[in-house]
Amino acid sequence: MPEDFLPPSEPPSLIPEEQLLHLLKNGWLFLPIAESLQTQINNLSEEVSRYFDRLGEDKKRLYPASQGTENGFYFVEGEKEYVTFRYCVGAVPELERQAGRVWLEIASLLHRVLCDIARSCDIPASAWDQLLCDSLELPKSSESLDTTTTLLRLFRYYPSGGFAAQHVDIGLLTLCVGDGKGLQVLDTSQQPPEWIDVEGPTLLVGETVKVLSEGMIRAGAHRVQPNENGRTSTVFTLRPSLKETIDLSVFGFEGTLEAKRLWAAIKGSKVNINATKEIREQMKAKRDAKMAKGKAESED
Repeated sequence: MPEDFLPPSEPPSLIPEEQLLHLLKNGWLFLPIAESLQTQINNLSEEVSRYFDRLGEDKKRLYPASQGTENGFYFVEGEKEYVTFRYCVGAVPELERQAGRVWLEIASLLHRVLCDIARSCDIPASAWDQLLCDSLELPKSSESLDTTTTLLRLFRYYPSGGFAAQHVDIGLLTLCVGDGKGLQVLDTSQQPPEWIDVEGPTLLVGETVKVLSEGMIRAGAHRVQPNENGRTSTVFTLRPSLKETIDLSVFGFEGTLEAKRLWAAIKGSKVNINATKEIREQMKAKRDAKMAKGKAESED
């Protein structure tokens, strides 16, 4: 093939430079999505609404919770209920077929955003490949649970009580597409920072990207505030695969690091805002005690 006709080595830019700069500085971006993806998400919302309308015991039976809040159906009294997909269970076939379609489209979209981020940071777009093994489509079986951390989570926040405290996601990138008010992002370009209401699809940078950029890229702080009508949302979080050992040189560091070790360190430093209130309080107390101990030791 003549050199003039060689295919590009990486996908073309998706996000304009000015918007990309906003994403890197604030950790979030209002991101219009293709009509085809919106249609797929709408179809998924209809399917999961029928699932949420089932009796509680039926929902638990179909998608039993496992790995804490990381997989299956979970209920937080007075706040929300949600179902998390990490692999094909086969319990509600049409719901899972639609979840698989949405997973595939959003994963491809977020992969392109990661390539844009790489170019902006002067690192090869292929740097992310070692973190995306088996993550770009819905896994076929539970065997993936130990290594594929990416997830698709569907929320129903209850009227007046639906809530999620301020936090940043722990993965690479997250796309939130919701129906109803409540989601807010923190605009750090303002002094003091201001909370902004979200009305459309929103892209969020996760803690893993922040860590691998040595803090040069901000993770997007966000929260869900109660409102009288409640809120439903589709949340896809592209997270690092734990299969590989990360070559840190492509990110400007030296040496290698097992992805499992990086993930454990990031996850262990956070409070799970989607757990029950009692578990959240226990996690917060444990984290605060650990931080206080570390501070005391550093002052000795």
